[in-house]
Amino acid sequence: MVVECAFAATNVRNSYFHNFYFKLKSKRGGKKAIVAVARKIMVIVYHLLKNKDVYNEDKYEQAKQKQEILRLKRMSKEASKLGYNLVAID
Repeated sequence: MVVECAFAATNVRNSYFHNFYFKLKSKRGGKKAIVAVARKIMVIVYHLLKNKDVYNEDKYEQAKQKQEILRLKRMSKEASKLGYNLVAID
């Protein structure tokens, strides 16, 4: 039943589960990716019930942006170790 919910969640464009599914699908395959999405849904449901909170997808988008910033810092540090300077272009 949770796998069916995962299939439905991955059909919503530009959602956290949709992006997560297609990222994993390219690496592991469709069946394993859908099971991973189902597990992620169950973990989120557990934490929502435990903390008596409501689901807000904006939290995941903020976490993704924070993770991207940390990734850029890490890449910049690696480049400087190799003797390169990175310049931000906006």
